[in-house]
Amino acid sequence: MSSYEFHLPDIGEGLHEAEIVKWLVKVGDDIKENDDLVEIQTDKAVVEITSPISGKVESLGAEEGDTLKVGEVLVYFSNVTGGHNVSEEKDTPATQSAQAQSAQEEETKPKTSRNRKQRVLAAPSVRKAAREAGIDLTKVTPTGTRGRIIAKDLQRYMEEQQQVQAVPKKEEIPSSTVPDKEVPITGLRKIIFENMQKAVSNAVLCSGMDDVNVTKLVDVRKNLLSYAESIGVKLTYLPFIVKAVSSALKNHPIFNASVNEEAMTITYHQDIHIGIAMATEAGLIVPVIRHADQKSIIQLAQEIEELSKKAQDNKLSPAELTGSTFTISSTGAKGGWYATPIINYPEVAILGVHSIKKQPIVVDDEIKIGHMMGMSITFDHRIIDGEPSGQFMSEVAHILNTPEILLLHAK
Repeated sequence: MSSYEFHLPDIGEGLHEAEIVKWLVKVGDDIKENDDLVEIQTDKAVVEITSPISGKVESLGAEEGDTLKVGEVLVYFSNVTGGHNVSEEKDTPATQSAQAQSAQEEETKPKTSRNRKQRVLAAPSVRKAAREAGIDLTKVTPTGTRGRIIAKDLQRYMEEQQQVQAVPKKEEIPSSTVPDKEVPITGLRKIIFENMQKAVSNAVLCSGMDDVNVTKLVDVRKNLLSYAESIGVKLTYLPFIVKAVSSALKNHPIFNASVNEEAMTITYHQDIHIGIAMATEAGLIVPVIRHADQKSIIQLAQEIEELSKKAQDNKLSPAELTGSTFTISSTGAKGGWYATPIINYPEVAILGVHSIKKQPIVVDDEIKIGHMMGMSITFDHRIIDGEPSGQFMSEVAHILNTPEILLLHAK
């Protein structure tokens, strides 16, 4: 009988570790090569890992919610077909490097941290019973081999707890206070947490705001709605905004840039790849429209709709979530009038577009009713000064106020 250790692979994008989101197999399953094994959370998206071999799942390297480093054992197989064996996998340079790095990190960790994160050894049946009873296994004293918690240990702990609860308390003070609910920060929310912290810790953020007269844009979109519907396209304001921003970036290249603190350099990106911040049930993600300046309004509308559907279904690929050079954040029709969006670090700026409202406006010294939109920009003040940010917003506003300009940039 041949066996095989499958280690967490490096799927690219500088992956060092990943969180186990959901196991798609269980111990004892017979699987075939390329069958889905597990869903993992990377820095960008939830990714499915497939099996490199055919065999039987002997054990899993972690539980859902645990984090594994690249090179650590993901699945241990038995009854392997195809000529794989444990020694071949163990001796790979990538595995040795990952194991050495993991060992070095363990040595440098304080003892208290190492003990606190030490894995509890217990059979799946014991873990399941503990979960159903609401028992923390770290509080159970193990008597099994190598510190493993066995069923008798769990039963003994449960009986002890019942005895403690049965002892009448001398004095009980009734209380109607509802206990607080504490949940771990994991998955996509953990990635957002870390990225936002990195942005505000490294960049010097400054925001500017303005009102934009979009009365003509409202009319243009209204006139195009029937045509867009006839070809199956959902036409929102966002494609017009993406097109206006793409045009302005060509005249203000410092906004289509990213910064590298270590090298003390600014990279001016020659291509314009617009990230669109989208809200999902799991959290905020930023799919990317590549070469946005080379696409028509209809093409942009189609791509935005496609990316939005994939985002809601959690089907975006890592390639669709990386490589943006500038980001747009839309708070939507009910998102308020102004906001201060956080840059998509290491980009140097982000544009926020907000709700469109009917308001009295002054046109040629006369008060008329028009449509106004709130717009804000947040930029890294280490790289961009206040005057250029005002000029950039002014150009975007001018294009949106005179949308016929966009006809000159059909593609």
